[in-house]
Amino acid sequence: MLVGISGLSGSGKTFMLSHLKAALGANACFISMDDYYKPYEQQVQDEQGVTNFDLPDALEYDRFITDVEQLLMGRPVMLRKYQFENFGVEEQFIQLDPAPIVIAEGLFVFHFPEVRNQMSLRFFIESDLALSLQRRLDRDTRERGIALERSQYQWHNHVMPGYQQYVLPWRDSCDLIVHNNGVPDAHVEAMKQQIMQQLSPETMARMV
Repeated sequence: MLVGISGLSGSGKTFMLSHLKAALGANACFISMDDYYKPYEQQVQDEQGVTNFDLPDALEYDRFITDVEQLLMGRPVMLRKYQFENFGVEEQFIQLDPAPIVIAEGLFVFHFPEVRNQMSLRFFIESDLALSLQRRLDRDTRERGIALERSQYQWHNHVMPGYQQYVLPWRDSCDLIVHNNGVPDAHVEAMKQQIMQQLSPETMARMV
């Protein structure tokens, strides 16, 4: 069973996923589009020379599609963690082990029909724009070593235009829209319940 989760950058997708992962345990594996960005030197730069990660073409989507298919066939996947602009950081490799439920997360998971058409459920995560922006700025400066001014520029010139064009149009076709401004418990339970209701007998037989 394949489940897709998307939403605005800074909406709390990773936060919600961590709680959903705890709720589903070993019955689910999680694959994130964040690990499928092309090498930094292959990324498109705007007219100001600033790299734009908020385009579908920023991703190695063929590799992402292949890895999703491998997980759905019950095969493990080895991937390299993407480091964004943390240059010089030691490379990290992780193995994704298959599970009855495969959850694919990222800005553009609904954009590619090869993945979207295999989904049993689609969830959309959103939050107030001011809160999403603050979360984004905090993450960029704290975790990715990106200067505040650069992060603000990317938000206004890359993040929001990309969201409006490639992400938001899928919102109203999703099975559940989560407005993530605070405590996740009720939202996680709602997502878990929808997943459990959609499980096929074959998938349920594989649950632990």
